[in-house]
Amino acid sequence: METKKQCAMDTHDLVTLLADLAEQIEMLIGKKGTISVFRYAGKQMGKRLGTGQQGDAEIARSIVAKFFQDKEFMDGVALQDNHAELQGCRIGLVLKERGIQAGSHALCNFGFGLIDGVTEAVTGHKIITLHVSSEYHEEGVTCHETW
Repeated sequence: METKKQCAMDTHDLVTLLADLAEQIEMLIGKKGTISVFRYAGKQMGKRLGTGQQGDAEIARSIVAKFFQDKEFMDGVALQDNHAELQGCRIGLVLKERGIQAGSHALCNFGFGLIDGVTEAVTGHKIITLHVSSEYHEEGVTCHETW
């Protein structure tokens, strides 16, 4: 019996695949349309993650932080008031490899939508997450967001 070697995708591979997908969608519906689609998808996923959990913004933030870290999209997530610091952002690294600034890409907007959706599901309050800045350094990319 011949054993087939499984091809496991790591986070970098997955983010690269999603960035390729976003590129293809952008060719069909344009940059703004692609951002809208990815942000909507993130918000819907966020609502599902937050379903059945009610509470304050702290609970919503903890759900978001756990998701990003469990899926290895970030090394760390620091949350304070209406600000998030995303340390070691894997999405930002893939975008950097492509010469794209983090924060305005469709994949970033998926994450922003996810934050919005979880917050709405848990707290009942709608927010709009916005990118503030990105820092590129030897350890990776750190992104700052607010809502």
